[in-house]
Amino acid sequence: MISALNMELEAVRTVLSNDVNEVGVYIDAKRDTGSYYTVVALSSSKIAKEIAGRMAITGLFSQNSDFIGSFTQRDVLHLVFNYHEESRLVNRESLYAPNFTKRKEAALSLLAALGETEMSADIGMLLLTDENVNITPDGKIYLNYFLDFGKFSPSVQQDSYYREAAGFTFGILTREYAEKYDAQVEMYPHELRLMYKKMQNKAFRSLSQIMAFVRTLPESPSEQRFGLMRLVGAADTLKGYLLKNPANLFIAAMVIVTLGYLGYQIAVRVAAGRNMRENTVYVGMQQIGEVYLGEENV
Repeated sequence: MISALNMELEAVRTVLSNDVNEVGVYIDAKRDTGSYYTVVALSSSKIAKEIAGRMAITGLFSQNSDFIGSFTQRDVLHLVFNYHEESRLVNRESLYAPNFTKRKEAALSLLAALGETEMSADIGMLLLTDENVNITPDGKIYLNYFLDFGKFSPSVQQDSYYREAAGFTFGILTREYAEKYDAQVEMYPHELRLMYKKMQNKAFRSLSQIMAFVRTLPESPSEQRFGLMRLVGAADTLKGYLLKNPANLFIAAMVIVTLGYLGYQIAVRVAAGRNMRENTVYVGMQQIGEVYLGEENV
C-alpha cells in the first residue's frame, strides 16, 4: 500500500512490468468510492528525470483531466491517472461499430480523445496501442494510460506521431475492407486510398487536419468495381442519370427506337438483295434463227 496524494493506494493488479517502469491498477483504500486508478511507476532514473522536468517546465499532463497527480517514493516517480473500465476497441469494434458510419464516428472520437490529452509526440505514441484504446456501446472512444516507457523515444518527431495517429484512424476506417481485400489498399474505395497516400507523404501536420479529412468522408464510400461489375456499375450510373432527367430519357428512347428501326430496315434490304441474287439464274442464248449455239451431245 502506498500513502500519497491524500490516498491509500492499494494494488489490484499489475498490467505490465519491465526494467523501465511498472503499471498497475489501484484502489483508494482510504475511501470506498468504487473508483480505480492507473499508477505508472518509473524506476528508470533517466526517464523519471526527463518526465519530472517536463512536468515542472512545460506543464506536461496539467491539461489532462484524467491526470490525478505525481509523487516520488524511493527514487521512483509515480504518475497517477483515472482508470476506466476496459472495453477494448480491438475486441468490440465489430459489435459497437458494425458499419462505416459508426467507424467514422469512432475514428473522430479517437482523434478528439487524443487531442484532449495534449500529449507530446513521444508519450502520445505510447498511448496509441490496443491496450489503451476503448469503446463504449454507443461508439465513443476513451483512453487508459497503460504507458510502456520501455518503448519511450524522446527523439520522436511530431510528424511521426501524427502519422501514427492517422494510421490508427485509418485502421478503424478500413477494418471491413482490410478483411474483404486482404489488406490490399489499392482495392479500397478512392477516399480511403487518398488518405493512405496522404499518410505515406506525411501530409497530416496535426490531429485537427486528420479530423478535417475524416469529416469529409462519405457515410458509405463507393467501392471499386472490377470486370463485369464495372460494366454493371456503368449501366446503373447511366440508368440513374436518365431517371433523374426525364427529358433526356425520352430523347434516349427515341434514339434507341430510331436506331433499332434503321438497323431492321438495313437488315431487311440486305436479305432481300441476297435472295434476288440467289433466285435469278441467267441461262444465256442457245439459238439464233436456225443456228443452235448450245452444246451438242456427242
